[in-house]
Amino acid sequence: MLIYSEHHRSSHVELKGVRMKFKSLIKLLVVMLVATIPGVIATAPSSAIGTTTYTSPQWNKILKEAKGQTVNWYMWGGGAKINTYVNDYIGAEAKKLGVTLNQVKLNATPEAVNKVLGEKQAGKNTGGAVDMIWINGENFATGVQADIWHCNWATKLPNAKYVDWTSSSVNSDFGLPVNGCEAPWATASSGLVYDSKVVPKSAVASLDGFISWAKANPGKFTYPAPPDFNGSMTVRRLFYHANGGYSNFLGTYNAATFTPAMAKAATFLNDLKPALWRKGATYPANIGDLEKLYANGEISAYFNYGALASFANVQTGLFPTSTRVAAFKEGMIGNISYVAVPYNSPNKAGAQVIANILQSPAAQLKMQVDGVIGSPAIVMSKTPLAAQYRSLPIHPSSVSPATLAKNANPELTAAWLKAIDAGWIKDVQQK
Repeated sequence: MLIYSEHHRSSHVELKGVRMKFKSLIKLLVVMLVATIPGVIATAPSSAIGTTTYTSPQWNKILKEAKGQTVNWYMWGGGAKINTYVNDYIGAEAKKLGVTLNQVKLNATPEAVNKVLGEKQAGKNTGGAVDMIWINGENFATGVQADIWHCNWATKLPNAKYVDWTSSSVNSDFGLPVNGCEAPWATASSGLVYDSKVVPKSAVASLDGFISWAKANPGKFTYPAPPDFNGSMTVRRLFYHANGGYSNFLGTYNAATFTPAMAKAATFLNDLKPALWRKGATYPANIGDLEKLYANGEISAYFNYGALASFANVQTGLFPTSTRVAAFKEGMIGNISYVAVPYNSPNKAGAQVIANILQSPAAQLKMQVDGVIGSPAIVMSKTPLAAQYRSLPIHPSSVSPATLAKNANPELTAAWLKAIDAGWIKDVQQK
């Protein structure tokens, strides 16, 4: 099974020494779990970054209420590595605290948001079916607009002391203030995944260089059709490039700015079309389909929010050992994955317990060791596992999170995203 980032990656084949390091780290992780599992101590330490967490009595009350609850976590379910992590690790840790985690797999996040919206419209203000959603961006914004989120909890979790709530990339989600309505659990910096036997290193230094290579090697590059998460990200990155950067698109959506910018981007993307796989006559539906094309050698490069974890597919033999990850000198788009709790969830306490487990240093470290998704959502240098995190080996097929995050391009507000997706469908896909 191939993987994804909102949506990411899989596991094993390579150098003996690297394998031994990973085994040692996993053993060490098991030893450290007991000390770092989110538990009953919750008073905010002086080192808390931009927040005050629940007091011990407050958190103990939530833990008590959570016991016996089953939390229905609605989330994208197309990633085998993520599903294993959620069920076998996070689920097991929740069980230790008396909470049952039930993963409800989705093809796309709007399915869950629409379910809650439907319940609200029907007057079902208690006993909702959805307890927690993996979310960000326009889906979160839709919920804010409809007032369907349970708020005033995310900055108070015991492990929120490790989250840098002073950072605008954390306290704002695609430009929209989080306001304690969602808790971060993973950071994603998109990157270019490519086969170094086919794509020369010189072609991935800059986006201009890569586009020139793609046009000289037709059929070896493509992207999923928006509104797919990774497809939309790829189109946005090319939209920025066609318009000389992203600075004109920050803040509130402006139709007068968008219209000429979309025209420029459409010209650029239509010019690229003949160089795409199947000449852009059809597009992969999602990241899973895209990764199959790469694994089969039909394409040799693609943009992915889960680029950092591509090494896991190399280790299983799905991807060639010549797989590499790069970030253009102009930077790549990055964002954060959150969990939100609907206003009518009957298991809000249990959902908070699971959100807290997701932010625990042990869970964040294991996410990296196993190549599950992105990079940590917490400041690992502030945790008891800082040294272990620093010593994680970087697989030959991957790069450091810092490399991908260099010159990071921001995400835009939901209105911009919807307009760009709609513009691509009208002016590129349907042309």
